[in-house]
Amino acid sequence: MKKITFLKLPTFKMVSILLICLNFSSYNVFAVNPQSDSDSGDTTMKIRLKFDSANSFTRKIVVIADDNATAGYDSDFDESLETIQEDDMFWMIDQGKFLNQGIAEFNEGTIMPIGIHTNSNGLHFIAIDKLDNIPSTMNIFVHDKDLGVFHNIKEGAYQVNLTAGQYTDRFEITFKQHDTLGTTEFNTQEKSIDILFDVASDQIKVLNHSNSKIEAINVYSILGQTVYKNNNASSNNEIRIEANRMTTGTYIVIIKSETGITSKKILVN
Repeated sequence: MKKITFLKLPTFKMVSILLICLNFSSYNVFAVNPQSDSDSGDTTMKIRLKFDSANSFTRKIVVIADDNATAGYDSDFDESLETIQEDDMFWMIDQGKFLNQGIAEFNEGTIMPIGIHTNSNGLHFIAIDKLDNIPSTMNIFVHDKDLGVFHNIKEGAYQVNLTAGQYTDRFEITFKQHDTLGTTEFNTQEKSIDILFDVASDQIKVLNHSNSKIEAINVYSILGQTVYKNNNASSNNEIRIEANRMTTGTYIVIIKSETGITSKKILVN
């Protein structure tokens, strides 16, 4: 039998060998995903949105901020939507429909129109799918122009009840919650039309102080569902809407008159 001789290494050499092994192991652990390293070097700001329809269709659209892009059509950045799904969402650029777009920058003055096409009635959702290099302090709103609502989608999806149809001038993405009639309290001495909820009578009251011609009144739930509609023209100085069938919650009253469109959020309780 051969005699086995063990080589005794000095302590400092053993330590050196151990460090080499640890370094080699650490290199393998942190190099398993080289794609992550390349992504971390990309500082382009990107917003990826997701649309989920009442009929279970999904669409994802993307916008990036680039100094070479404009608010109009840019062939280097904007990808048109060739085929529209039964339920779909898209960027609106010069009346065209697009999946992806580029814009010079995201700031409080930036407004990006989006369109929705749906063949189904019901609840639809607009949400953030992913954000790249977006500051935590930057707010991102869906502005529902029909309801006068600004919803911060960084806090959750915007839910809206839509009837089948195409909406190309109702929704937009903004980065600032602009002042709207939907969030303004009316002063009856300065405004010709006031809207309030009368708890005693359980009615929504429209006070038409100057007897303007009111062409239409619509009341929506906070989800955009129509709960009251009246297209009968009236110049009465007071119009009453029964609220006994409305559940407790926030509603949006929109009035179209000869002086313009007035809207207000009210609490029915």
